[in-house]
Amino acid sequence: MQEIPGEGVAVADRVFHPGIGALLLVPGPDGLRVWTPEHPPAGSRYGAPVEANILLEHGDDLDQVDLALVAEVLGRVDHYLTLGLGFVRGALEDDPGFFGLTAAELGRYRGPGPADVPLEEPQLNFYVDAWHLRFAEGRLPICDPYGLAVVFDGHRPVRIEDLSEAADVDAES
Repeated sequence: MQEIPGEGVAVADRVFHPGIGALLLVPGPDGLRVWTPEHPPAGSRYGAPVEANILLEHGDDLDQVDLALVAEVLGRVDHYLTLGLGFVRGALEDDPGFFGLTAAELGRYRGPGPADVPLEEPQLNFYVDAWHLRFAEGRLPICDPYGLAVVFDGHRPVRIEDLSEAADVDAES
């Protein structure tokens, strides 16, 4: 059991959910409670497990998260990586300036498919009302220093968040 700072409530530090498995409560930045799968999903695209987190703010409860959606995404991680990368590919063609590129520079990043988008270190971040596919690293100017995030509405990517202006967070805060 762990006590939630500022709430005076103890919660289990390990829960089990069908389709996800064991979720472990780990310290998060800025007072967030972070639940992470004991066994992160294995994606073949990047050759390593994909970090996944359920991030809860003060007052939020794990039961408020669409855990069926979390299970679906974790179980089909390569599908959602492909969707996210394809969405970035389309946005890159439509508005290279958003990514910090000129139309002339865009040619370096053109390839036959989503796998050619120069983004690395994918991370799945679930919240009470949304989820993001964050790429922590990439060779696009927008990725400096914190990467970018593809925001999903359920199963559909809807926009890209520029994280270049995000504040640095300390996981021990």
